[in-house]
Amino acid sequence: MVVQTWAFVPTKVNHPWVNVEVRAEQGAILRTSGVPYSAALASLARIRSALQGLGVSWPGRALTLNIHPACTAEELPFVDVALSLALLAVQGKINPTTLSKVASTGMLSLEGNLRWPGPPATQASSVTSHHGQVPDGIALWLGPECSRVSVHFDQEGRASHLAHLLANVTDWLAQASPSLVFLTSRHMAASPSPGWTDLQGEGKAKAWLCIAAKHRWPVMMAGPPGVGKSSLARAASHLLGTDRPWLAPHPTGGAAGLLGSWRKGQPLPGAWVLADSGTLFLDEFPEWPKPARESLRHIMETGVLDLHRADGSARWQSNAWVLAAMNLCPCGQHERGCSCTASERTNYRRRISAPLLERFPVHLDVNGSDLSECTRTWEECLAWMEEIDAERALAWTDQATTALTLILTQGLTSRRLQAHLRKLAEGQARWCNRLEVLDEDVRRGYDVMWMNRSGWLNPSSPPLLDAHDEAYF
Repeated sequence: MVVQTWAFVPTKVNHPWVNVEVRAEQGAILRTSGVPYSAALASLARIRSALQGLGVSWPGRALTLNIHPACTAEELPFVDVALSLALLAVQGKINPTTLSKVASTGMLSLEGNLRWPGPPATQASSVTSHHGQVPDGIALWLGPECSRVSVHFDQEGRASHLAHLLANVTDWLAQASPSLVFLTSRHMAASPSPGWTDLQGEGKAKAWLCIAAKHRWPVMMAGPPGVGKSSLARAASHLLGTDRPWLAPHPTGGAAGLLGSWRKGQPLPGAWVLADSGTLFLDEFPEWPKPARESLRHIMETGVLDLHRADGSARWQSNAWVLAAMNLCPCGQHERGCSCTASERTNYRRRISAPLLERFPVHLDVNGSDLSECTRTWEECLAWMEEIDAERALAWTDQATTALTLILTQGLTSRRLQAHLRKLAEGQARWCNRLEVLDEDVRRGYDVMWMNRSGWLNPSSPPLLDAHDEAYF
């Protein structure tokens, strides 16, 4: 007989969903395909010990294992649970036809406990980046043909032991198969509603976060601690979808944690890769090591990362939406009783190089003083995100063209910044449901480029002009 199921291997960035097939027939031989033979023996040894603890005998048959895409020895522990379920089906403990709709992930101990074989960061983040979240232990997933919707066994969504898994899998699948939509809706309803409905004020920041999310424009938020920068970033991430990945790595992870590294002859993706199609939030941005910060300059524009080491090379692609947050001075209390000198503030701001700042089209001043609300409700923001108008050509009025020309002649010489200003003006026009760009849109676009204006690196100079001041023009 042949049993088929699915495994989730988060370290396989491009193909995390792995098909697992087990054929049992007469004989006493083990054949493997798509996995090193020695690694398969090690995995089956763990599974055999776990099954003995459940009182389930080992199948006295010849076994053929086929895993596609192929897994390395380091990746195979993520397949332990899938293999154990397949062998339980071979022994008649589980209906084999139901396993084709199930994907599982995790490693078994000799006593049958379910463990996470990778670093904690991959458990909390990389699994989230592929449609759902795996808590401590194991969660079952419907296979790719069923939209990969996760529904858990109990209220906590955990199965800490193989016995728990075996006791619940049949009943769970019997309930889930005929009513996937109902179970999915119930699971989602139990979670707190996402979005910024409960976040008061910062209407301007919310509007620009929505505009930036639609076009995946990187955003830099600056302001003192405790005003809600992280909360805004977390809420804005749901604009991309509630099932999209959210990664917020710590600065101590450095370039290896952000981009990736090479370990035991295998490439390990970093947070930027794992956040593909979701949000990468870099809090305390100036505190990141300079190599990690500056390495973003290339990948934020190309969406491609080439990692070259002596053992080999790897290429990763990611469409992560990058959000960053920072203070305006070392003490963080700028304009609220700052104790830093002008030179300290200047040196702190110079940690973010001008070329790196240019990669962030949107700069938001989040200081807690904006008490206005977004002009759209959260539901209206989501509906606007679904509108397909990003490629719609917009006409520029004569006044808008004149405003753009005047701004460019005032020192905006970088072609990248000039392109940003045009995009921001058109994004503002689309946000206002206009078919043409007005001079007001140009001013509002220039308003959120304030870190690229003169005066940013000289805190002792007079305050920057307000973009709505007619003196600009």
